[in-house]
Formats: sequence, C-alpha cells, structure tokens
Amino acid sequence: MEHYLDKNWIKIIYDFTVSVRRKKRVVPTLMVLPYLLLMSFCAIVPVTYGVLEVPKPSFVNLTGGYDTFLKVLQDFRLGAASLNILFLLLIFVPLMIVTVLVISLLMDSVEIRANNVMRLVFLIPALIPTGVAVLFWFAMVGPEVIWNSSNIRWFIGSVIFSTSVGGWIVIQYGSLRSIPEEVLEAGVVDGCNRFQLAWRLKIPLITRYVAYMAILLVVNTLQIFTEPNLLLSTKVTTDWSFNQIAFSYAFSYGDFSGGTAISLMLLLPNIILALLFAYYTDFLRKQQRA
Repeated sequence: MEHYLDKNWIKIIYDFTVSVRRKKRVVPTLMVLPYLLLMSFCAIVPVTYGVLEVPKPSFVNLTGGYDTFLKVLQDFRLGAASLNILFLLLIFVPLMIVTVLVISLLMDSVEIRANNVMRLVFLIPALIPTGVAVLFWFAMVGPEVIWNSSNIRWFIGSVIFSTSVGGWIVIQYGSLRSIPEEVLEAGVVDGCNRFQLAWRLKIPLITRYVAYMAILLVVNTLQIFTEPNLLLSTKVTTDWSFNQIAFSYAFSYGDFSGGTAISLMLLLPNIILALLFAYYTDFLRKQQRA
C-alpha cells in the first residue's frame, strides 16, 4: 500500500512539473505571437508576393520571367543613383557617427545642470517630419541657388544629418550612462584622463550600440526616397535614388515586375547587414552578471 502511494505521489509531482514547464513555454509564445503576426503580415507575405510578382509579364517586359532581375540591372539610371547613394554613405554616414560619438561623450563627461534641457534640444529635430525639414531647408537656402548634381547631394545629406543626428545623440548618451560607475572609477584610479576614459573604456563598452547605429544609417541611406522626391522642383530627377527608380518602374511605366525586382534587390544588403549584426556582434547576447 505504501509502495502504491509513493508511486502515486511521484506521478502527481511529475504531472505538476510537466504542467509548469508547459506554462513557461506558453507565456513566451503568447508574448511573441503578436510580433510574429505583424512580421508575417508586413514582411513575409509582401516579400513572398513580390517574389511571385517578378516573373509576371508587363507592358514593358512582355515575356516576363525571372530574368527581369538582369534586365533592370542594365538600366543606365542605376549608375547615377549608385553614385548619389555612395556619396551619402562615404560622407554623411561617417560624419554622423563621429558627430554623435563626440557630442554624446562630451555630455557624458561634463555634468551640468542643463543636461536634461540639452537632451531635449537634441531630440526636437528628430521629431520634425522629413517633409517639414526639407521645406525648412529649402526656404533657408532660397530660390537663387543654381542647382546641380553636386550641391543637391550636399543638400539632401544636410537634411538627413539635421533630422537624424539629435535622436542618435540621445540614444548613445543613454548607452554611455549604462556603463557601470565602478568601471569608470577603476579607470580613473589607473590614471586615465577624460580622453583616455572615452577612447579606452567608454567607446569599447558601447561598440554594440555604435554598430547598431551604423547599420541603421546604412540601411536608411540605401532606402532613401522622401528627401529627393520632395525636391523635384529643383534638378533632382525621379531616378535620383534606387527607390525612386523602383517607384518610376511601377507607377510611371506600369512595370510592377521591374519595380518589385529592384525592391527585392534592395532587400538583400539589408538582410546581409542584419545577419552580420545578429551573429557577429554581441548586441543580442545576454550580459553575464557576477
């Protein structure tokens, strides 16, 4: 009888343990489910539909087929658009990263009473819609400017810089404030001055956040559309950027297959950057606590 009761209690404990484990699995699943539904609706379904749309014939490409990718790559406008995007990537992305790091490090190194006000001042430009920022810059420059491809690049880069740098300063300032005070105190004890603290301790400790910022800046530059599209009254053409070319394929020429092909090719570097970020940085890894 006692042996039977022992087996019964073991079964009860086992069933309870299994139910607890199932609940632990159910709760995270329920929390992730809304994101999975949104990702399916906003990402997986559109990409799948785009892949199926590419081989369909259009008024421009009567034969259709997946060789549409090769046909759109032969478009002469992609060369000029590549130079425009490359200019932004080589000039304004590094300038943005350096400016954000310098100002956020200065704010973190100097304790002043108006620190909260300064963060608000930096954050306000990031809250301004891109269209408003373009119109503001256009009014500041004035109608007397003789537009050409060079100064249009600088103009668009300036709009992107002014609307993005403030928000990233606040984000990187927050990452700097998350550094344990004990680490900085140990650096001071070892004889580090403020510059050495910033270069040898602070920047290495926020490398993951800097990488995150750099990847998003590159992605946003590759996908730029609003800024040049709002400047069509100048010498900005409808094929200044890759997204504009895809838009003109779809809505000017009625070639949805060609526009979809360019959009899918733009997705490829974003996926590569996301994979590099996920597997070759420690941003998503849980920090080990002592």
